[in-house]
Amino acid sequence: MEAPLSLLEHYKTKQPVTCGHVGALTKEETDKLRQLWQLVIDEFDRTDSEPLRVLFRLSDSDALYEDDGLTSLSFEPLVPLSSKDRAQSESATPESELQSESAMQSESTTPNGTPLSNRIARAGSGLLGWMSSGRSTPASTSPDDDAAAQQRRRESVQDHVQRTQHHTTPLVPAPFVPLFKQPEQTRTFRSAFWQAATQTRNADSWVLRFLRARKWDVCAAFAMLRKTLEWRAGQALDEIMFYGESQLHMHTMKSGLAFACTRDRLNNPVFVIRVRVNMARERSIAAIKRFLCWQIETSQLLASGVDGRVTLVFDMSGFTRDNIDLQLVRTLITLLTNYYPETLGVMLIYVNSLLFSGLWALIAPFIDPNVKAKIILARNASGLVPFIDRKCLPVELGGSKAFKYEYVVPEINENSCMGDVKARGVVERTFGDAVDAYERATRTWLTSKSDDVSVDAGHERDSAREAVCRAFDALDPYVRARTLYHRLEFI
Repeated sequence: MEAPLSLLEHYKTKQPVTCGHVGALTKEETDKLRQLWQLVIDEFDRTDSEPLRVLFRLSDSDALYEDDGLTSLSFEPLVPLSSKDRAQSESATPESELQSESAMQSESTTPNGTPLSNRIARAGSGLLGWMSSGRSTPASTSPDDDAAAQQRRRESVQDHVQRTQHHTTPLVPAPFVPLFKQPEQTRTFRSAFWQAATQTRNADSWVLRFLRARKWDVCAAFAMLRKTLEWRAGQALDEIMFYGESQLHMHTMKSGLAFACTRDRLNNPVFVIRVRVNMARERSIAAIKRFLCWQIETSQLLASGVDGRVTLVFDMSGFTRDNIDLQLVRTLITLLTNYYPETLGVMLIYVNSLLFSGLWALIAPFIDPNVKAKIILARNASGLVPFIDRKCLPVELGGSKAFKYEYVVPEINENSCMGDVKARGVVERTFGDAVDAYERATRTWLTSKSDDVSVDAGHERDSAREAVCRAFDALDPYVRARTLYHRLEFI
């Protein structure tokens, strides 16, 4: 048996990483996949109508938050969704803090017109306004800035469009409704699973990520998968993607802090993170967390043909002390390590700075060994070229690709179909029927014994999977706001 190729050898030969992926599984790996699916199906049956337990915290001392390694990373969920935990949250939050947050949001509203102060009082934490927490990093307050300029730096994309284009129409013309018509405050294991697993267009691909991340330990992989679904529910990722850019921080979007612009030698989408434009004082940490979640979720649309893997290029050129933001870096590492396993293809750090050496010493201990093995330091364009062809590398990184980032704001009517409740109902029922058929096919596949039955069951399951993909493609415009990458025709 030949030794597996190294990461660099994969790029040199342009051979995709297939070991442990769909289409290249060994018999032992297939057995592990079946075992994990059996645990997932058992959980579907056990918790059919039981809401996921959602963990969150409002402060470092919040007793409701379990220490799973996130406390040191300052990573708190954006909103609590369990109605039981929501009530505990309200009782645990000082009234003075709620009043302070309510006053801060007195002029802001959610996309469907509900005052954000109501959401804060109801949930104990803001969701849609970027200035959602009194503990967030404040925007710049230079004495030379007037109140209007400060407000513009704080505004969301929705606020910006309304102010500059004089439109009062919401960019997303409908209130958020979860899949499967579940109450907004809860998610079951099953609904959270299908909302996440369909992002890669193959549920097996998504499930396999957890097996590879946990070295094919089925129980550990299932524990990680369940924890991820609890986190996704607590973060309300489906709601974040529903409203999309409309509720992201306009200044962050405009600055080009992070964006996809090309593909690497294995056809993975490349996201460039320009560290020099990052100023923590110019936005809240809640805003940057929401931005990173949105970017990673959106990356799955760009990476659907390569099993969801993406390449990150940290452009450290022009990096100064003002750009140091450990919360941002730790948050990104936490996301990739704990909640988006096996999403990272390779991380290229484009740097020639002594300052970064000290910063790296602080960051390195937080990085999972699997992630650290994918980190490459490049001191010039020649260090990037083995992974990204020079003609595909943007000019600003030393390549020849003429790409200059410019944020294109959403068009007023680009999400108009999201307001068509009747049409969404039709496609959502089709999606639900397709998911039910896939689950039935999976149960047959799991219980099949003979090779002949197993082959037939596999074919039935493949057909059911394709039906889920078609149904999800039809549903997607009703549950996810269009993105910058749609407007740039990357998708």
